[in-house]
Amino acid sequence: MSLYYEAADLIANSGGEGGSLKSRVYGKKGLKSTPSHLYALIIESTKWSAVLKDVIERSGLLKLERKVTSPIRPF
Repeated sequence: MSLYYEAADLIANSGGEGGSLKSRVYGKKGLKSTPSHLYALIIESTKWSAVLKDVIERSGLLKLERKVTSPIRPF
């Protein structure tokens, strides 16, 4: 599960680091996940972000799960 949390953290850029996603993933120290797996997940998530957002909105998931916020922003 930490793979997804680390990916969300890097996409959101909560640390405020600059640079490309690739440099942030491979330059980050202390990751629990393999950088190549993490980078692949981030690339595929950002590539399909518009589709994922549409699926989440149409499913009504965010209305049922009050704890969940929409993490998907189209790039």
